[in-house]
Parts: sequence; structure tokens; C-alpha cells
Amino acid sequence: MTFFVLLYKEVVQFLRNRGLLLFAVYAFTLDIYLAATGIDLTLKNAPFYAQDYDFSFSSRELLSKFPHSYFRFSGYLLSDRDVEKVLFSDRAVGVLRIPFNFEKDLKKGVKTEVEIIVNGAEVSSSYLFSAYATQVIYNFITGNFFNPTLKVIPRVYFNQNCSSKIFMAYSELLTVITLFLLLLPASAVVLEKERGNVEILIVSPLPNAVFMVAKSISMGLIVLFFTALSLFFTVEQIVEVPFKGRETDFLLLTLLYVFTASGLSMFIASLSENMLQVSQLTILILIPILYLSGNWTPIEAMPKLLQWLSALSPLKYYIDGALAIAIKGMPLKELTSDVIALFIQGGTLFALGNYFMIRKI
Repeated sequence: MTFFVLLYKEVVQFLRNRGLLLFAVYAFTLDIYLAATGIDLTLKNAPFYAQDYDFSFSSRELLSKFPHSYFRFSGYLLSDRDVEKVLFSDRAVGVLRIPFNFEKDLKKGVKTEVEIIVNGAEVSSSYLFSAYATQVIYNFITGNFFNPTLKVIPRVYFNQNCSSKIFMAYSELLTVITLFLLLLPASAVVLEKERGNVEILIVSPLPNAVFMVAKSISMGLIVLFFTALSLFFTVEQIVEVPFKGRETDFLLLTLLYVFTASGLSMFIASLSENMLQVSQLTILILIPILYLSGNWTPIEAMPKLLQWLSALSPLKYYIDGALAIAIKGMPLKELTSDVIALFIQGGTLFALGNYFMIRKI
């Protein structure tokens, strides 16, 4: 009975902390909305120019093949100096240079080259522009001047429109969940230190372990509540991102992740004497976890050493499992490896974190 009274006390105390409450509401609603709708990793309306030395029917036909949803043709350039001007002034992501005798060479089967000049200062846009433009040119040439026996038809599973909104919504949600699982349990303990309640705890008959576990579980339940709110309200209703799997599987996996991150939070609390130190240590631990999780950079693209270290990031297994449920529609029972990894890491970190916190008290 005492344990449930402690849980109730921690929840009420959190609700009375207006700063943390408003931060949680913002992070699980507006922050996810802004990340999903304000950050677009696809190419849209990319301005480009053409330096057409051929001015033939084929060169004009090639320019017409650039989809208006991805590209925005801004006009012709007559000289190399004009090319430099539009690139230096960031008026174009790229310039398409079509050589003399472009149409004649294609009809004769003579080798010809179409040059794509991109603005390297805009790294993401220039990379996408180059890739998309190369595909458009290839499709135009093979479709009009060759009769290839091999036809490549790409098929995209799970996200047919390749919308970055889907990934960004869930990616930001998982990041916010991790942030609050690190921040809330540690802040709940440190606030007791700042108010001088820890001394009262020491002389009370209540075991320290029960007190610490109550802190972790109560804050974990609060994060779980906000996760469900964000999933049903922000992600599915406001952002209108589809959820392919079962919400209960997603929440069960999150519940398992609660114990993993709460253990790290107790470790933060054992080293902190005030809320400033809690926030600093939270960022210090959160950044490596995010880097090694594959959330920002694919693990395959990392150096070998970081690929090995990524196995230590609990967020890696949580992301793999959560995205598989949300985007691919996989049931939780088919994510055995991720569940086992989270269970092992979660149990170990939860026990160690609370042990260090109890020793500190």
C-alpha cells in the first residue's frame, strides 16, 4: 500500500511542477509536429537553370521531363559567368549543361555527355538534385534513343511515397521519449535533494530501494502516458502519419525501454546535486546514445569502431523494434532479438542505476 501511495505522490508532484509539465506537453505535441512537417528530406521545387548549347527538340524535351514536384526550371543561361552568378547567389541548386550536337550524337549513337553542376554549399539538396537529375536523364535517353532489353522497375515497401514525414515523426517521438526517460526520474530525485527531503528519507522506516523504484516507475508511467497521447493524438491525428502495427505492441516495447533508460537516469541522479547538473549530464549521455543508435546516421556508414559500440546503445534496439511495429506493421512477437537485448540491458542498467543511487543516499 505504501508503494502505491508513493507512486501517487510522485505523479501529483510532477503535475505541480509547471515547468516540466509544460515542457512535456510541448515536446510530445508541438515538437513532434514541427519535426514531421518542418523537416523534409525529399527534393521539392529545387530551382535549376539550363545552359543549352544545342537548342534542339531533344534538349528541350529533356528539360520538360524534369518533374515539377521535384524541380523548378528557372530559365536558360548563356555563359559560364552566368552559371557562377546563380550558384554564388544561391539562386539555383544546380545547372544542367547540354553540349553542342546533343540530338545528332544521340541519333547516331555517338557518345555524348550532359553535365550536372550542383551547388555544393547545400549538401543535402545538391546530393538529391544530382541523384534525381541523373535518373531523369537516364530514363529520357534510354526511353527515346535505345531499346534496352533490361528494364528496371523499383518497388518501395512500407513507405511507397518515400515520405520523410513518416520517418521524422517517429524518429522525433523516440528521441523525445529517451530524453524524458533520462530527465524525469533524475529530476524527481534531485528535487528531493534540493528540498532537503533526502535526510528525512534516511531516518524513515521506508527502505531506500522502495523509494528509488517508486521514483523510476512513476516517472516511467508518466512518459508512457505522454507516449500514448502523442501516438494517438499528435502522430496519427494531427500529423496524419499512418501506424501499421498494433499500438499495444508499441507501448509494451516502450514499457520495456522505460526500465533501460530509467537505470541511466538513476545514474545521472547519483552524480547530480542540483537540476543544472541533471540537465548537463542528461545531454552528455543522450548525445552518444543518439549518435550510436542509427537514428541520425545509418550504422553501416559509421566507422567500424562505432559500429561495434552501437551495440551498447539501448536506443538502437528500441528504434529497430519501434519502427518495425509502426512502419512495417510487424507484431512484437517477431522482434525477439530486440526484445531480448532491451530486456538484458534494461535489467542490468535498472539494477545498477538504482544501486548507485541507493549507495549515494
